[in-house]
Amino acid sequence: IAYAVCELIGAAVAALLWMACRPEERGVGGGAGLPSRALAEFLGTYVLVLTVGLNVLGHSPVGALSVSASLTSMVFSLGSVSGAHFNPAVTTAVICSGRGVISLPDAVAYVVAQIAGGICGAGTYRLMYL
Repeated sequence: IAYAVCELIGAAVAALLWMACRPEERGVGGGAGLPSRALAEFLGTYVLVLTVGLNVLGHSPVGALSVSASLTSMVFSLGSVSGAHFNPAVTTAVICSGRGVISLPDAVAYVVAQIAGGICGAGTYRLMYL
């Protein structure tokens, strides 16, 4: 029964995060504002770093498959919210391209969220391998 409770809690957290990233789905506003986009960047980076870390610490022989699967799922689920940068280098490259896809203040928020997501992802896989 504890397993089922954990599954239900995980589903509830996922649903809440989905609603936080996509306020338009609940009829609030006309699209994802900066907090929603930064949360999407945090979550995508968190999942990516967690997946890479678990593969390294677990000595997975097929790490590339799980990393590419996690990145693909994050891009498809969050790409329409934030652009799915999930890496400060990508955000910096988008700013330097000069195409005006993202403003500098938004880029700073993205980078802060990505760094926080990376730290939390690393902390999570570290806690799993204590």
